[in-house]
Amino acid sequence: MSSKVGALIIGSKGAVATTLIAAGCAIRKGVKMNFRLPSEAEPLYAQLGLMNIADIIYGGWDIAPESYSQSCHTHGVVPPHIMPIITEELDKTDVYPAVLVEHDEIIEKLLSENIAEPRMRDINYTTTIFTKRPLLELIKSVEYDIDAFRKKHNLTKVIIINLASTEKSFKITDVHNSLSAFEEALKNNSPEITTGMIYTYAGIKNGCHVINFTPSISIELPAIQEFAKKNKVMIAGKDGKTGQTLYKTAIAPMLKHRGLKLTGWYSTNILGNRDGQVLHDPEHRATKIGSKSAVLSQILGYSDFDHQVHIHYYKPRGDAKEAWDNIDFNGWFDVPMQMKIDWLGDDSILAAPLVTDLIRWIVFFSDKGECGLTPQLASYFKQPLGSDVYDFFAQIALLKTHVLSKYIK
Repeated sequence: MSSKVGALIIGSKGAVATTLIAAGCAIRKGVKMNFRLPSEAEPLYAQLGLMNIADIIYGGWDIAPESYSQSCHTHGVVPPHIMPIITEELDKTDVYPAVLVEHDEIIEKLLSENIAEPRMRDINYTTTIFTKRPLLELIKSVEYDIDAFRKKHNLTKVIIINLASTEKSFKITDVHNSLSAFEEALKNNSPEITTGMIYTYAGIKNGCHVINFTPSISIELPAIQEFAKKNKVMIAGKDGKTGQTLYKTAIAPMLKHRGLKLTGWYSTNILGNRDGQVLHDPEHRATKIGSKSAVLSQILGYSDFDHQVHIHYYKPRGDAKEAWDNIDFNGWFDVPMQMKIDWLGDDSILAAPLVTDLIRWIVFFSDKGECGLTPQLASYFKQPLGSDVYDFFAQIALLKTHVLSKYIK
């Protein structure tokens, strides 16, 4: 029996999520556009019968009171001429009250500013945000939503995708090292349990596969990986690789194989969407920078170079994230050379196809009986969990080898 697949998105009214959902609506409405996916670059994968984009049923959780179509207007990613065609279907997408384990001043400030905008005056604000509640109650709330979504659409498979704003940085402790310790921490309302962990735990408990497309900490926890194996679900992450880190993992192998010694790599990012507003806060930004900084030394095999990563909020950019890179390297006789890169890309347009592909791969591999971490999907992530391969082209080969060895005769 073929899978009837639903995807529940944490942060379903964000820029990436609404772009993703809008694409599905547009295809179902017959909009003549070419929605290319990374998996379609490899002709061999056509034999696998990966599911159609239009067949994915979306829903999710969010704190924003506006409708999905109004969220699209806010983010300004989906072309205006597409919106009248998809608005009715888009706004039928399920949305559930978001949960937060604690108050986050940055998120709440953005929400209050959003509600105060003139265009929001006629909207009935009904979305609930649960905070300061026992953690087990929050889990029950998420479980209730998963069950309602599954029953409403008669789904055989549900995938939870974290597309929420980056959480604050924190250190992994003993609480996270075993399932028993983690569940005891839940009972005791431990401050070491984050919002992302609540969704991840509830999802796995209810047989959902989980994709963490953010740098927030969740599925790398030993407790969560233990739980995923126990419940035979797939987990994939973390932090989608869409722009600056994407070309870092392509250029660094080039330098390595040409024997060019990296002496410094200076990176600046400017972006003006909600993600940029959240990352403007140092505690949230630290999580993202940690995710972006590790790849070069992993690929090159040394770390005696100056690697700086900076992220700045600049409102005029909107969803169009700009990355500037200065790369210093030496050749024979230590002769210094440089490379400059200016990348300007729409963050959500780059990310949405990756998330779509990840859904398709998770459905395929889980149908084949795979569970746990997914190292074969390393090319989609900045920090590919379960894999120590960071070279982009080696990551592409990793997926191909996995598929050829198991599923293509």
